[in-house]
Amino acid sequence: MVASKVMPSLDLDIVTPTGRRCWVGTWHRHESDDSMIVVEEPVQTRVVDETRILLDLSGPLKDDITRKWTLRLRGQLVPREKDMTFEFGLIVAGRAKVFNYAHWHLAEIS
Repeated sequence: MVASKVMPSLDLDIVTPTGRRCWVGTWHRHESDDSMIVVEEPVQTRVVDETRILLDLSGPLKDDITRKWTLRLRGQLVPREKDMTFEFGLIVAGRAKVFNYAHWHLAEIS
């Protein structure tokens, strides 16, 4: 068995505003299949308790979502006793935009 090298995850360090250990994920459709304008009303809201996830839109969500869609993950890091440095990453097949505070980051992988 070959193990892949991964950075430690923050699964247990991310909480909702109520204190539950997880992210809250909301799926949003866009105004049309080719639009980049997000419809603010979520199509679906789910608790995401694992940071390594595979998004498969071939299930029930496929009929409610547009070809271009947005997933917003919300959560807060649990306060630490001392300041620490973290690295955040994203792996995608295709194209993704990541919003981190006031900065847009575009990741394109072929």
